[in-house]
This record gives sequence, structure tokens and C-alpha cells, in this order.
Amino acid sequence: MTMIIKSHKHLPLMTSDTEMVLPVLPMRSGIVFPGEIDTVQIGRKGNLALMQTVSSADNLLVLSFAPKGIKAGSRSSLSQVGVLARVQSVKPAMGDSRMVTLEGVRRVALTAVKKSKPFLVASLAELDIPTDGHRQTKKRIAEIIELVSHLVLLDDRYTDEVTYTLEINKSAPATFADRVASIIHLQLSDKQEILETIHIPERLEFIIHLLKEEVEKISLSIQINKRVNRSLEKKKRDGFLRQQLMEIRRELGEEFVEADFSRHYQKQIKANRSLPASVASRLNFEAGRLKHLSSSSNEYGSTQNYLDLMLSLPWEVSKSPKYDLVEVEKVINTEYYGLERTKEQVLEYLAVRQMSKDTKDMSILCMSGAVGTGKASLVKAISKAIGLQFVRLNGTSLTTVEDIKGFNRTEIGSEPGQLVKAIKKAGSFDLVVYLEDMEYVIESEDSNALLALLEVVDPRHNIEFTDSFVGLPLDFSRILFVLGVSYIDEFPEPFAHRLELVEMPGYIEREKIAIAKKYILPKLYKRHGLTRTELRFSEKALTRIIRQYTMEAGLITLQQQLEKIFRKVTRKKASCRDCRHSLTDANVNEFLGTRQYIPEKAMQRPEIGVATGLAWTGAGGDLMMIEGLKMKGTGQVMYTGSLGEVMKESIQAAHSFVRARAETLGIDHNDFVNFDIHIHFPMGAIPKDGPSAGATVSLVVASIMAERPIRHDIAVTGEVTLRGKVLSVGGVKEKVSAAYRAGIYTIILPKENEKDLKNLPQEIARKTKFIFIENVDELFEKGLLEFTPSTYTLEKIFAEEIENARGRNKGADKRPGKKTRKKKSAK
Repeated sequence: MTMIIKSHKHLPLMTSDTEMVLPVLPMRSGIVFPGEIDTVQIGRKGNLALMQTVSSADNLLVLSFAPKGIKAGSRSSLSQVGVLARVQSVKPAMGDSRMVTLEGVRRVALTAVKKSKPFLVASLAELDIPTDGHRQTKKRIAEIIELVSHLVLLDDRYTDEVTYTLEINKSAPATFADRVASIIHLQLSDKQEILETIHIPERLEFIIHLLKEEVEKISLSIQINKRVNRSLEKKKRDGFLRQQLMEIRRELGEEFVEADFSRHYQKQIKANRSLPASVASRLNFEAGRLKHLSSSSNEYGSTQNYLDLMLSLPWEVSKSPKYDLVEVEKVINTEYYGLERTKEQVLEYLAVRQMSKDTKDMSILCMSGAVGTGKASLVKAISKAIGLQFVRLNGTSLTTVEDIKGFNRTEIGSEPGQLVKAIKKAGSFDLVVYLEDMEYVIESEDSNALLALLEVVDPRHNIEFTDSFVGLPLDFSRILFVLGVSYIDEFPEPFAHRLELVEMPGYIEREKIAIAKKYILPKLYKRHGLTRTELRFSEKALTRIIRQYTMEAGLITLQQQLEKIFRKVTRKKASCRDCRHSLTDANVNEFLGTRQYIPEKAMQRPEIGVATGLAWTGAGGDLMMIEGLKMKGTGQVMYTGSLGEVMKESIQAAHSFVRARAETLGIDHNDFVNFDIHIHFPMGAIPKDGPSAGATVSLVVASIMAERPIRHDIAVTGEVTLRGKVLSVGGVKEKVSAAYRAGIYTIILPKENEKDLKNLPQEIARKTKFIFIENVDELFEKGLLEFTPSTYTLEKIFAEEIENARGRNKGADKRPGKKTRKKKSAK
């Protein structure tokens, strides 16, 4: 699909009785002005077909600048103002391409795209180009010629012929302006703006502005080059003088500090028995070079830094550490609170690494989950369990190849990569290195950074990893690398298939409370110098903080809110040492202020056209109330609530299935023709997508068409096919937890998701009733739609509400102490 980018300039379009329609050639690398002759190479099938059609007709076509390019299958853009051009010649070029010579004739405006295949065709409108009679025009032309003359003197790309060409055309201001725009090297966007400027005085003013910027930019560049050259000449002169000084000192027989340092390094190299022979040979060579260098030269400092680094690296060859898997499991269970499935996967990976004789083909361990879901905590637990030092590197420090592999020593200020620095600091190659926030590496401007990182962490390649600064192979296979990323979809395919993915789905409310009690609170007590008698937390207070002051899958915000409370209490302790504070459900707002989030609550009574769905979000699970309404119309289905394409298709499938089951549900088939249906998902500011609301939407459609309320004490999730099959969904643990928090203890799930319930906390699994379905028909058979249209209608609901209200008013008038019989509800 092709879009025309409207010009922000005022265009004097001319009206015509006949519509002019011509083929359009998108120009991506250049702009042709009226009166200019240019040759372009074309090779796309559509453009070749366009040239064949034009050559057999009147040789006329329109050239339009396409700023975003024309990509197959993508939405392309054309500029509204283009140039009517004539094809002068078409000659064969390399392959199937053609060299086409075009002559610009005049400006035209595109009004509409008529077709886009096999090539673009658009309708045109002529532009009423005014003749210039402005008295300032000559002055502007003279200023442009002066600026161009200055530009010719500064920039070697231009010759004196440029000024001569402009002098010839200065009698015709419009042609003059177009010639300047075509000759001077300007941005394509600026050239297009010149083309769109129809008013000649305005066009000349804009060209003057661009020329002044160009002259200023080139002048600044020349000044910078001169300064750099002067600096380089000074360095060469200083180096020459230092070399002469060294020769003079040598003739006089004076002692050299450089020779002393050289002997000092050679002694260190000889004393270091752990150095491999190749490394020792290289270091001796570098140490010998020191005596021939001046201590004030850059190369001397670089060589000294290199020797210091190499001698500080741990070259000892140690045996692979052995660990007892039973003890490893105990330590991980103690240090990390999380899913058993996650722990099992990690233990299996460590077992294979321990027992395998060849680890080259092992995959790379990768933790995937939202921020605060315990990725780093789990890696720390692994490090402690297997007895290796833990090193943590952030992806923001690994966004270029130089960050990973270091700089070449020939560059000024060169240094090793971040991995070598970490090894030097740790003093060992036997490490657990956690590379977190890998999305920064994936999204970095340096596309080779990810390939360099793969060379570091992949066991197939890292046994002889070469840092550019070190220049010698290093054995990184002794390091256990663990990657951390928010979403695994961000990894490109060549990298993703090498990963052993450990998914961290986030914590539910009960898990957050347990982690807060076991890990977060003890740490905060120690950090703030408080005791449990000075500050107490009830479980209800923690629950309220989680529900009303956080909205996340992890624990970052929870810890931040708890730290606020600790800081307030610590400050109060300074003025009142004997004070005791107890945090309960009632006084949380005194410490944290007004609640920041209002959790979704279950409905209080059955309603027609309202069902409770379940959604997975980046912050965990949540209820999703789905509303429906029918009204007189023509059978259309409307949906609102910032929905994605998958969810829209799911609504259509659910509607079609219910319509096909109309007779079973007691719905008149004509209602689907005489009524419109509106499905709405509240909280429209939040984008929603996915197929898991299909079963809930089916229930809503059936409810509004049959005028039967939906039970308010159940929640439903499941994808629906056009034949009514209910397919599995993701995020079951989070969805069930959301329903449990809201007080809904009956949940309908797809049959295929029965296996996912083993990861639920025991309290939720024990108290919640699960109903598994394979077909939408089972939804209606389970009695989720209450009553029948003949016995329970909207009118009856309203009548009962009025009657109940009257009864309450009468009861209020009776004397105190007199018992009144409560009227039983029809429900």
C-alpha cells in the first residue's frame, strides 16, 4: 500500500476538466529538478515494467521522492510534489537492469494513487507557478552567487564551472534556483523542500539559508583539520627531540630508568612459574622493548600497562571444580525461593556440566524473565552452591565490539575488554559470570557486538578467546557464563538456538510475601540498624503493600516501598529510641501515602453481558472484565478497548460460533441480523492482544443475545476456534493467582492446561475449584448462564431492585427492637 506525503507548503493547484494520470517512478537516491538531465539505474521488476510501458507510449512519467524507500510488501511513501519528466534513452546495464536518462520538465502534484501493481500510477494536478516580479530577487541571486563562490574556494568537490553555470542562468530566477539545488551537495530532504517551494522569492531565501549552513560547516571542518595537523606535527617533533636526547645520554654513558624497569619486568616474568611458554616469550620481548623507548612516550606507557595486566592475570591451570549435587541442591533451596521446575532445570544443567567429559557442545544457560523476578538471585545461589566466585556484568557496558574484545594496542588509550578486566579483578578464571540486561547488547548500534559476545560465551569457541589488547589466546571455557534477558524473543535466531532457556515467570502474591519475610526484611533490618521489636510487619500489611503500592511481576518496587518504611522508622528512632512501630493493614497509608493502584474486584451479582476473564501482563496476572451490549442495528459486531489483531479475530470467531449455536441457546436467528453487538474491554489506555479471551467473549455474546445473566463467581480463559474447540493458553499460574486475590474460587480452564496446575501454591490449589473444558458448548452446559429468558429478564431485575429498596425503607420506619422478616430474594 502506498501513501502520499502531503506537502506542508501552500500548493497553487490548477483545476482541469480532464484527469491526468501517469506512471510514477519512486526516487530514493536523488531528486531531479525541472530542466535537469540525470541518468539513473533501475532494476526492480515493477520499475522495468514501468519503463517498458512508458517507452511504448509518450515517454512521459512522474518522478517522486520516496523518503522511506519502496520495500516489497511494506507500506511505502511518495512525496506529493514531483517532477514531470521525459525519458530520453533507455540502455541495458549489468544483469537485467537498465540505465535510463531522464529530463525534468516541470513541477506537478500527486493527488491520488490509482494503482500500485505492477507499478505505481497516480493522478496529477498542474501547479500554477507565478512569474517572479519581486524587486529583491536580483539582490538574492547576487548573494547566492557570492556564497557559492566562497564554497568553491573552500570545498575541492566544486570547480569554477559551477559559478560560471549560475552566471549564465541568473536572468531566469526559477531556473537559477533549481540549478543551484541540483549542483550543490545538499540533503535529499532539503532538496525536496526546495522542489515543494513554488513561490520563487521564498525558494531563493531557503537556498541562501542552506548555503550559509554549508559554508559554516565546511569552514569549521577545515579549522579542526588544521588543529589536528598541528598537533600531529608537534608530536613528531617532540618524538624526534626525545630520540636525539636518548642518543646523547647513551654517548655520555648515563644510566637509563627505562633499562631498570626492563630488568624489573624480566625478573617478574622469570619468577612467575605459572606463565605458559608462549606468554612468557611474548612478555620478555615486550620487556626488552622498554629499554629502547623513552619513558615520556605514549608507547612506553602502553607497553608498561600491557606488562602489568599480563602479569596480574591468573595463569595457573587448575582442575575443574568438583561439587556434590546433593549439597548443591540444598544450597540452592536455601538461597533461592522459586519454582521447583526452575530449580530442577538448573540442577540438571549443572549435573551434565559436572559429568560430561567434553563441554564444548553444551548450551549456554540463559535466565529469561521480567525485572526483579530473581534471575540474579538464582545465579548467585548457583555460584555459592558450586563454590565459584560470582561476577556480575551489565549489558550496557557490552554494547560495542571493543567493550567485549578490547582495543588494539596501537590505539591511543587502548585497554582490554570488560571480560578480561573482570578476570583480573577476580584473580581467577574459575568464575560464574552473569551477563544481565542482554537486551541492551541486542539493540546496540554495533551489530557485531552480539557476534563478539557469542564468541565469548559459546563453549565451542571460547577455549581460545583472543582479546584484541592481550593479543594471546585465553581459556574462557573454565568460566560458567549465564545470560539474563527480559524477553527471549529479543534474541536473534543464530544465538537463540544455542541457549538453555530457564524461564522466570514472575512471583504471585503468596510467593512475594514469603520472599519478603525470608530474604528482603532480614536484609533491610540489618542495613538500617533496626530490630524486629522496633518495627513489626503483619502479613495483612505486606499483602496491602503488594496489592495497592506495587504492580510488577518481580520484587523491585516491593523492596523500594519497604525501604521507604524503614527510612521513616530509622529517622524517628533518632529522636525516640524507645519507640516501637507496628505496620498493620490499617496504618500502611501513614507510611506510604495514598494507595497507587486499585486492584480489580469481582462483581457482586450476576449481570447480563458481563463476564470475568483472566489476563497475563508483564506485572503478573489480572482480572479482565469483558462487557457486551446489543442494540437495534444491522447485525454488525463492534469492539473497543485498544485491541490487537489477534484479539479482534478471536471476537469474530466467538461470535460466529455462538450464532451457529443460536437454536441450542434459545436465541432467535433474526436477532443476529436485527441487532448490533458491541464488545468492550475496559481500561482502553492499555493495549490488549492474544487469543485467550475467546471463551469469555463467547459467554458474553451468548448472554446478551439470550438475555441471560452470567455467574459472577467464576472466571474463564481459553482460546476458541471457529468449530468451538477450546485451546490451551499461557500464564495459567499468574491468571489463577489473580482470580484468587479477587475472591473468585471457581475457574474454567482449557483441558490442555490441566498439567500447568502442578506449579500452583498449595493454598490456592486447595481452595480453588477448577473446571476443565474442551468445547465452548460445555460452558453453557455448566450452568454459567443463569435462568431463562422467560423467567428472568432485565425488567425483572430492575423491578426486584425497586421492591428491595422499598422494603428497606419500610424497615427503617419500624420501632427499634421489633423484628422484621427478611424477604427472600428471587435469586
